[in-house]
Amino acid sequence: MSQERAATVNANSQNKGVSKRMKKKTGLFLMSAAMLLGTVAGTAAAAKVDVSVQVNSKAVKFPDAKPYYEDNRVLIPIRFVSEALGAEVGYGTDRVVTIKQGAKTVVMKINSKTVTVDSVVKELDVPARLEQNRTYVPLRFISEALGAQVGWNQQQHLVTITTGSAATAIPTASATPTATPTANSNNMYKVGFEWPREKELGKELFINNMKVEGGKLTFTLPKDASGSKDADDGSFVKLIPGRTYSYPIGKDAGSLSISKPESKGDQWEGYTIMLDTNINEDLSDLFGSITNDVIVVGANHSGSPLTSVIQKAKDLN
Repeated sequence: MSQERAATVNANSQNKGVSKRMKKKTGLFLMSAAMLLGTVAGTAAAAKVDVSVQVNSKAVKFPDAKPYYEDNRVLIPIRFVSEALGAEVGYGTDRVVTIKQGAKTVVMKINSKTVTVDSVVKELDVPARLEQNRTYVPLRFISEALGAQVGWNQQQHLVTITTGSAATAIPTASATPTATPTANSNNMYKVGFEWPREKELGKELFINNMKVEGGKLTFTLPKDASGSKDADDGSFVKLIPGRTYSYPIGKDAGSLSISKPESKGDQWEGYTIMLDTNINEDLSDLFGSITNDVIVVGANHSGSPLTSVIQKAKDLN
């Protein structure tokens, strides 16, 4: 073989080797990208939390698509809630939804923020969307378009919708669900812990489990419970049932959200544990002087130090 041909064969061989290595690296890159996308998609899906809805104290049944809480916003399938409010829902061409409630007519379009109530044009914070062949709208739609009053219980993941004279007892929901103010104060919290309707999770969480020692809160997340460690910047880390956690308490420590579906109902039993007693002005006004404990927030945004809640839990037995 001539020197020139040998050099050509050698060069081709090297090129093939480089090509194989490039293909291998490209394949690994694509695999990593696919795994990353899968992780992101899984995280996004996990962020959705089912919620319960009541209209005038009666639970609304959702046979297929369920309402959910995501990115600090409640989204609901509009048909079942509208019908519970005595309205009729119709679907026309070009994905136009028409809702008739007495003399009132509401018209909206999928993927549009614009809602027309009779001749008045309103705008939602997010557009109506189509999921599982159902039209989903933000919770604000109920108060903006159908004239009902809406309340949101973060701990129980419960939406309460009222009409008529009963509506005066429930604050109107905003685009972003917030804590419900107490009747006689502008403070969103009140002193004196109150249990939610069911106490099963509370017993598991507080009796012989959650404790503060050495400036840290330690506990094991009960089986079947959902939980997250929430930071002041709005980020969170999902907690795993059965795993034991230990978190520092005090300045900028954040909070915990722990909940579980009721075993004998259609709502959620939930609690918020404030690791920082000065996490906001309202909490600071009531509990800011407490530095060696955490604050447990229960039903009706009522709060007490953990030591007090543990004793209340023991008294239940």
